[in-house]
Parts: sequence; C-alpha cells; structure tokens
Amino acid sequence: MLSKLHNILPQFLKNIVVDIHKDFRLLIFSIFKTKQIRKCTNNKENLIAFQKSRKYGPLKHICYAPHTSMFFARNGKVSPCYASYNEKSSSIDNESIHDIWFKGSFVKIRKEHENCDFETTCQFCNKLMLQKSYDSLLTNKYEHYAFSKSKYPKIMEFELSNKCNLACIMCDSNLSSSIERTEKNIVSGNQHYDKNFIEQLDEFIPHLQLAEFTGGDPFMIDEYYDIWEKISKINPKCHILITTNANTMNSRIVNLLENHKNIHFNVSIDSLEKENYENIRRNGNFEFALKNLEKFINYSEKNKTNLNLLVCPLTVNRHELGDFVDFANSKNICVYFHTVIKPKELSLKFLDKKTLNNTIKQLNKRQFPVRNNKQKINFNNYQNMIKLFKDWAKEEEKTKEEIDSNYSVAEAKFLLIEKIENNGRKYKVKFFQLLDSLQNEPQIGIIYNKLLKLDDKIFFEHLENYSIEELEHICKTLKTE
Repeated sequence: MLSKLHNILPQFLKNIVVDIHKDFRLLIFSIFKTKQIRKCTNNKENLIAFQKSRKYGPLKHICYAPHTSMFFARNGKVSPCYASYNEKSSSIDNESIHDIWFKGSFVKIRKEHENCDFETTCQFCNKLMLQKSYDSLLTNKYEHYAFSKSKYPKIMEFELSNKCNLACIMCDSNLSSSIERTEKNIVSGNQHYDKNFIEQLDEFIPHLQLAEFTGGDPFMIDEYYDIWEKISKINPKCHILITTNANTMNSRIVNLLENHKNIHFNVSIDSLEKENYENIRRNGNFEFALKNLEKFINYSEKNKTNLNLLVCPLTVNRHELGDFVDFANSKNICVYFHTVIKPKELSLKFLDKKTLNNTIKQLNKRQFPVRNNKQKINFNNYQNMIKLFKDWAKEEEKTKEEIDSNYSVAEAKFLLIEKIENNGRKYKVKFFQLLDSLQNEPQIGIIYNKLLKLDDKIFFEHLENYSIEELEHICKTLKTE
C-alpha cells in the first residue's frame, strides 16, 4: 500500500517521504542495530557505515537482489545479479526456474548474506564495500524492491544471447557475436534458453514489476520478442527495460514501440565525437545512433517512461566525460557511468597515478546545473564516478605480488572462470579441481594473472594434456617466470 502511494506522489513529495522514512529507520537502527549487524563479527564498522548511507535508511537485508531478482546469464547460469554468477550457481540446463528460485543456489546466497558472508559469491560488491565506495555498489539497484512482500522475484534480467552488430573495443566474444565471428569464425548466440524456458516464465511474469533485457543487442535477439509478447498479454503493467546500442531499427522495433507503452531504455553511447564513437563502437554509425536515440527519447516523453545514457569511462574518452552530463541535461535525461576494469589498457584504474590524478583534476573543473531532479542525478553520478577514480588513485603502495598482477585475486579468478564458461566447458571439472588445489598458494594473484595472459590455445592444451598434479606444478612455476 505504501509503495503504491509513493508511486503516485509528485517527485518533491517522494523526496520528502524518503527522507522522513530514512530518518525514522536511522533512529531505530541507532537504538537496536539490526539482527544481521549483531550477528557479524568481521567488518562490523564498515557494515554499520553502509547501512547509514542507504537511500531508504538501514534495512533488514544487506542486498535485496537474492530476494527480489533473477539474472539469466548467457552461459545458462542463474544468479541474483550479473556480478554474482559463478561455477556454483544454479544452471537452467539442470533446474527449472521455480526450483532455482525456491530451492537452488539462491537459498544458499541468502544464507551467506545472513551470516555476513559477501566474499564467497558477491566478490564484486564486497571489494567496493571494503573500499567504502557505497555509491558504486550494485546493491543500490535493488533497494527499491526492499518493501516487496511477494515470494516471487519482482525483477528479471535477461542476457540470453550475444547477438550484436557492433564489436566495441571494450567488449568480448561473450557479449558480441561480431567479435566472436571475427575471433572464432562462429556465432554461438543462444545456447541454453529454449521454448520450454520461455513457457516457464508464465509462472513468474504476473509478479514482475520490471523485466530487463541486455545482450548482445536486445533488438537483434529473436527470443526477446517472444518474451515481450508474453509480458504484453500476461502483465501489461510490467515495465520493460531495453539496453541497446541504438544501431538497429526495423519494422519489428517500430511495431514494438507502437504496441507497448511501458518500455524504458538504456542507450549505450561512449563518445559524442563521430570519429571517437566509431573507433570505440566498431561497426557503429554515429549519426544513425543519434537519430534512433531521438526516436527513443520521443517515445519516452510520449509514454512517460525513462531513458538513460550509459557510458563506459575509458582512457580514450576521459576528456568527454563531462560532456555527457551537458548532453544528458540538454535532452532532459539521465546519464550513468559504468565501472570499467577490463581490458586493462582501456581502464582508468590502471592509468599511472600522475595521469589519473590529472584526469581527476580536469573532471573537477566542470560545473553543472542542479535545477531539477534529473540534473541532480547527473551531477551525483558524475561525482560518484570521480570518487571512484580518487579511490583508485589513493590505493596504498602495492606489494610485489600486486605490482606483478593486473587484476586482484577475485577479479582474475572471475575472468578465468568466464574464459572456461565461454570457451572450454569440457574442461570445466578439471579446471575447478585445479583452482581448489591452488587456493592456498601464497602468490595466487600472480598465478591467476599469468594464466589469463597465456595464449588461449596453450591454456586449453595444458588443460587437455596434463594431469592436475602436473598443472599445479606448471602454475606454481609461473610466479617465478
């Protein structure tokens, strides 16, 4: 009831209600804390600071994704969000959607969070939590669903195929069929989600508030049109969020826009300069993308839905980051900045400290209006991005292991698992046996990073031809090479 009332209030009243609600919860928290905080023995002070920083004030769960969200990864894994699937996640190949939600790995993740364990499955957010970068946490995305009483998920995120017409320089074959075709001469597309999967959604669609679609590019993925039609028939009030590169327009899209009134857009544009845009988003057409962007903006204005710009801050567009805020303000839309850590040569995280600090200095010179809510959001998103860059610039002096490594242990492990999932599924069991045998190795970060740098052919030949003991010995020699 309170959620419905909140939704119909004008924005200034919503802000007042949220502030009152937060103050009330902070008062209760200061007296009683929460059951979860009381159970924590590690990093309690950081968790308390995080609870106090939350938009709606301290809440029962540290993250609401495991309680309200399902993410369907292209490799068949199902998890609460895009950053939390791993080798132990439930797979759509082996379990139904119903069993995954009510009996599968989601139950285990909820239990981990109750015990203040965020490192086992949620390494991405755990690292940001330790850095006290609370505004960059993925948990923020799911705060709005904290007050849902439904036993079913309120949001589903679909990443079923890599079918895409672009080959962006920061992307990879897992998310772009264009890159996959060039690198491997194949297009794997959707390998796990069949008609039975789409039929299983009938049980869940009536409970959804939001269905998100990524890819690849959603407008090129046939299965999504079937799901959109189901949503239209079963739960037309459900909001649809499509993340697109805006380089596709055809009759099916026109028909979709004419017959669905609850579509929202995230449009990925990483440069406002034609040459730079087409260098970053290879195969893309700058003028065509802007033309389609205007169509989506007009749709959103007509149907009172939202459209956001999504930007990957890169070494090659860092001089434009302030321009995106001006551009978004001129269109009365919001802009959001991704956290980019790969590839290393494009990530600001791995810039030398002098260059990164100069970049921060230049970004801080920009001034932006904050006369309305969207301008305030854009200003805050810009400041949060700068804060993240400052955190990277302030990282303590590296140990020898960290100097030799490009990625943290958690990041490198995640990327290795991703490589296996995408390219070497038949070696999967053997690979995880190897990880188990190496987990207590003191210089595991160096080993993981050097494994990542191995040529794929050599990497997979090793997995095929050597025993676990031999592989373990080979890996341990990597740290001294």
